[in-house]
Amino acid sequence: MSNHADPNLAVVYLDCDFYRAPAGTLLPTNPFADNPVTGTAPGVAWDPFGGLQMGFDMTPSQDIKKHRVMNFRKSAYGVTSSPRDDTLKFKATDRSKATFLTMLEGGEVIELSTGNYEYKKGNGEEFAVLAVCRDITANAWFYCERTRLGTPPPRSFKGEDLDGWEFELIALNEVREGGDANPLAP
Repeated sequence: MSNHADPNLAVVYLDCDFYRAPAGTLLPTNPFADNPVTGTAPGVAWDPFGGLQMGFDMTPSQDIKKHRVMNFRKSAYGVTSSPRDDTLKFKATDRSKATFLTMLEGGEVIELSTGNYEYKKGNGEEFAVLAVCRDITANAWFYCERTRLGTPPPRSFKGEDLDGWEFELIALNEVREGGDANPLAP
């Protein structure tokens, strides 16, 4: 029987928060803070999305092309790859500032009359995103300096689920990943 498996090294992230800030905002020094801030005096406060239904998905994709030559048949002669594309998907259920800024795509909230507002969508905008995942034994973060909303967020009104926006964010820069430990340390 193998003795390499170690359940103490496995992680199930049961808590996750998503934040947004203006495009180009640097990664906070402490991304695990309850209210992350980049810089000082006064610094850039990251706006939380609030409730996330069932976590998030990060989907990378990349096309790989195998090059062949007629006089070498043992394997591909060479391989090239396209740039990597990362997409982050999650459902935000809270009507927070971050959720509405994302849903508005650079648009605005217009007061039509007292207590009556129109949510006028824009033509898209770029923003930085930070996801922080927490477990009893480990913390992780995912950060991208520039993202943009991909498809318009679908919604469902059936009285069976929380209202929310299913965001699909397209990374326009590298999605960086880190955590609170160095798994390669001796």
